[in-house]
Amino acid sequence: MAITLDIIVEDLSFLYVAKMDWNSEWATQSDRFQEVKGHSVDFRLPKAYWLPDWTTAMIFRAYLTSIKADFQILLDNADGIDPYVIICKEEF
Repeated sequence: MAITLDIIVEDLSFLYVAKMDWNSEWATQSDRFQEVKGHSVDFRLPKAYWLPDWTTAMIFRAYLTSIKADFQILLDNADGIDPYVIICKEEF
């Protein structure tokens, strides 16, 4: 049984702990990031949102899927950093 959440764009600001531009400068740290499905990390997507846990990533993913956005979920392997990053074109 699937559970449906009514997520609006304003909800997303309560989910991420940091946001910043995602650009080719991050490519110099490419070994730090791993795409959760094993795909190559897309450094062309312009925005990044750090998330504290997988539940938050699933909520963010549900919203981005509902608006048919291009996005990737990454693991950030740096010590002391929130473990999940969503990169996408949208700014929240």
